[in-house]
Amino acid sequence: MQASAKPDRARINSVLWGIATLALHPFLFAGTSVVRLYATNLRGLYIADLLAALGAALAAAALLFLAFASVLGGSRAKAAILASAAVVVGLFYGDIVDAVNQYAGLGLTPVAALPLMIAVSAVIFAAVAWPRIDFSPANVVLNGIALMIFVVPVWQIASYSWQTSRTAHLAPAAVDEASAAQRSVIVDAAAANNTPRQLFYFIFDRYGSQPVLADYYGFDNSDLVGFLKEKGFYVASNSRANYLKTAHSLASTFHMGYLDFLTEDPRSRTGDWRPLYDMLKDHRVGRFLKSRDHKFIQFGSWWGPTQSNPHADENHSFGLSEFNYWYLRGTIVAPIVDALAPDNTVAKRLKSDLGQCYRVPRQIEKIKEIARRGDKAFVFAHVLVPHDPYVFGSDGRCPSVDQVERTDTEKYVEQVRYANSLIKDVVSALLATDGPKPVIVIQSDEGPFPPRYRSEDRSWLDATIDELREKMGILNAFYFSDGDYRDLNPQVTSVNTFRIVFDKYFGTELKRLPERTYAFPDTFRIYDFHDITDVLRDGTD
Repeated sequence: MQASAKPDRARINSVLWGIATLALHPFLFAGTSVVRLYATNLRGLYIADLLAALGAALAAAALLFLAFASVLGGSRAKAAILASAAVVVGLFYGDIVDAVNQYAGLGLTPVAALPLMIAVSAVIFAAVAWPRIDFSPANVVLNGIALMIFVVPVWQIASYSWQTSRTAHLAPAAVDEASAAQRSVIVDAAAANNTPRQLFYFIFDRYGSQPVLADYYGFDNSDLVGFLKEKGFYVASNSRANYLKTAHSLASTFHMGYLDFLTEDPRSRTGDWRPLYDMLKDHRVGRFLKSRDHKFIQFGSWWGPTQSNPHADENHSFGLSEFNYWYLRGTIVAPIVDALAPDNTVAKRLKSDLGQCYRVPRQIEKIKEIARRGDKAFVFAHVLVPHDPYVFGSDGRCPSVDQVERTDTEKYVEQVRYANSLIKDVVSALLATDGPKPVIVIQSDEGPFPPRYRSEDRSWLDATIDELREKMGILNAFYFSDGDYRDLNPQVTSVNTFRIVFDKYFGTELKRLPERTYAFPDTFRIYDFHDITDVLRDGTD
């Protein structure tokens, strides 16, 4: 019995050693580079957000391993070690440069650090490839290190996902049933009469109202307002956002209702943004218009929740997803492309400012193209101007040389001027098309940030009335071809946008909700809503 036990133990040890010496660490390091970024924002990301980056990182690790194995004549341990070195240098590049700058007291830019990184990589290659020794023990150690580093963010993700899936499952059924029932009533009650062939809904992010621009930025916006009125628009001069942030504002608009019910969802206790983001991916407005045979076309920004919509018939984003953008910015890809081909389209997309330069004009041109197609369509466009980064001059030059020495307030006004030129351009094009005129709604989701709130996440409970006025005043304009604006007034808010449009053009009886404005304390207590309607009214009337 003892004699037979020894061979069994030897076989087991051999199997374990074989597993321990597998070339796992290049793939673990590659996976870690992705999942650790994902783990930093669990409240606002979906597993689907990391799949493209994860696949690309693992593919890069596999190619590196195979390439080194080919060069070294099939030495698996050496190939794995060199592949891991390349993965770490390449995919953790930004962190390495930051660490070198911090601990060595240097000020290297990512591009300037490239020669140093290449030199270090060459030394590592020589140190591993040249000696004729067995690197299997080192391979085992690296497997252990890589596994420990990988497990930490994976555990965070798994733990949070399990917790939120339990709370989502425990969400009150009455909320979901009420939402489904309302959605059904909206669709079933619709009886189209003078259905518009095309409906364009524009969000110009952080575009303040005419009084806000005049009072806080010293900018007279009567030129745009006059243009819109001349074209037949109704401009709601005293309109305010219903909520402080884009996610809440758009969710409320597309839900055609206020968001109080979200406080009953247990996920709200963790400050999870995804209940809001879910409402931007599958909403009443989109469902209703698709049920009326409108093609749903979405023009997204770099911001993940509006970049694309799984229920849209067409998605146009003109750039990387938010997650992929931030991931690539931390790798060696961005500085290499920037060093070798700074004017290349890829290089521009990997910069937040030049990415805007690439995206925004193309959004407008594509929208005009769709208008000329004449499709029966609902077009939603999220345009991130005058939202920062402040890169556009008033004439659309990007980056604007004139803005280098200007304050943020001056830069914001320049981007308002540029946004005005875009609005004039697209409105003129939409109204010049043959056939019935479209319905056009041009709004902002929120106003600009007051100075105290631009650089830090302060509590809105501490905001002054002036700061709340600046943040909540928005651009809001409607075009109905018949000029009948009896259902609008200067204070109309976006929660009623599609209630008004659907009642007018589709025969629904949704009626208007009271115009209310809500704030919440900060980005962690995003469902702790406080009604500030009367506060703002008392401070301005």
